[in-house]
Formats: sequence, C-alpha cells, structure tokens
Amino acid sequence: MNKSIKKMLITALFMAMTAVLTFFVKIPVANGYIHTGDSIIYLAACILPFPYALFAAGIGGAFADALGGYAVYVIPTLIIKALITLPFSHKSEKILTKKNMLMVVPAGIITIAGYFITGLLLWGWAGAVAGLLGDVIQAAGSAVLFIVFATALDKVNFKKRYLYEKSITCD
Repeated sequence: MNKSIKKMLITALFMAMTAVLTFFVKIPVANGYIHTGDSIIYLAACILPFPYALFAAGIGGAFADALGGYAVYVIPTLIIKALITLPFSHKSEKILTKKNMLMVVPAGIITIAGYFITGLLLWGWAGAVAGLLGDVIQAAGSAVLFIVFATALDKVNFKKRYLYEKSITCD
C-alpha cells in the first residue's frame, strides 16, 4: 500500500478515536467537559508525522465539540488541539520517550492557556476563571492516561510491529 494512503488511514483512525473518546467519555464541568480525547491526541503526536497528527487532533477534537453541542468551541478547539501536538516527537521506535513524557507539560499549558483565552473572549474574566480548574484537571488527566496508554503500547512494541515494518512504515 502507498505510504501516503497509509498515513491518511492512520490519521483518520486517530481523528475518529479522538472524536469518540472526547464525545463519549466525558465529565461536564463549568464551561465544557473533561474528556479522554487529549491522551489519544498525545499518542497521535508520538506516532504520526507532522502535519498528520495536527489534522487528526484538530479535526477530531472539533468534530466532538460540534457533535456535543459546543459549536462555539469548534474553531478554538481545532486550533488548540492542533497546537498540543507540536511539542511531541514521532521519530523514536518508542512512544514513551523521556522527551515525550516531558512534553505533556507544554501540551497541558497550551490546553489551559488556549481555553483560558477562549473563555475570556466568549464569557469574560469570570467565565475564563470558572473554566480553569476543569482545564487543569483535563491536562493532568490526559498526561496520566497518555503515559498509561503509551507504556502499554510500548510493551507490545506497537510502533516497531505495526508502523516500522518495511511494508507499512508511517515515516
């Protein structure tokens, strides 16, 4: 199979997983909800090359907001979720490298700052502050889930077995 088609298929898979885990596994909070989708975005960023991870994250997250009735957040989510892929690297055979483990911090800061700014623009100071705790919990929870998922996938040599084989490489 053509490398470009493989990358697009894996991108679509991560886009769908992001949307589904964001939409269906969520806890409502002040201005939105806490979800598991960001942990999948972090995985996508460690598996897919740029710009594929960026598209999977942005479109998957925005689609979940549109489906969930949070249309006002579609554009900010598209931008924020795309940006949180940038700190991660997909270049190692492992998902959970020291660098990727540390990159949950800037990704979390992007999430918190991005939604704080969105809250300021949409709801004013009080609305932005009201959403802060949920955004911090979101970022922390996503980091923990990412580490759990990445550890499990690394234990079965996911990238080496399924992505770096000569016939199905994603690079």
